[in-house]
Amino acid sequence: MNTLKTVTRCAPFFGLVAGALSGCWDESAGPAGPEDTLCEKMAECGELSEGVTTDRCAANARLVHAQAGKELEVCKPVFEQLQSLMVCAAQHESCESAVGMEAAALPAEHPCFDENERYRQALQEVGTKSKDPDAGILCAFHYDRNMGLATTPASGQACTTSADCPDVECPDPALGRRGYCQFGKCKTAIDICEVSAPAAPAGEGSAPM
Repeated sequence: MNTLKTVTRCAPFFGLVAGALSGCWDESAGPAGPEDTLCEKMAECGELSEGVTTDRCAANARLVHAQAGKELEVCKPVFEQLQSLMVCAAQHESCESAVGMEAAALPAEHPCFDENERYRQALQEVGTKSKDPDAGILCAFHYDRNMGLATTPASGQACTTSADCPDVECPDPALGRRGYCQFGKCKTAIDICEVSAPAAPAGEGSAPM
């Protein structure tokens, strides 16, 4: 349970990015990678918010994932394997694919079978290591929230650093967070609070901001 509390306190939408990134996000695209593949698929499937290009989505995702991997070390294996699985699904599956966060029971001939099995193993190992069977699921939950963050725009006032941005308060306390600066604009309640979120694992508590 201590691991769950740590993840909840530190994870995206509970202040991880806002607290860890002191300035605006860097919009430089960098080399093509898994985030580019995921964001291209999201664009194809109409999952990017208006005003968010595939390049910007990928740049957002790279920064969020890199920071999450540093701050949530316990979740890093889950983040890595889930990303690998999602990239495979983006390459081989339709927009209605069921491949993803829940480690589906895929047949051995499925093109993403190996990635799915490695992801399933990562979920189990994180739960065993942390002595909390829900820890891996919660890591996957926060990965999904990371991608939700990366695919929404910043539509608020101009900013230079996150300190320039007002705090955001959402009806759901779990989505409330300190304000932060993305590409020269502040995230607003519209940008953050309406990001759809999967149901939290049983027993998860939200950390006040």
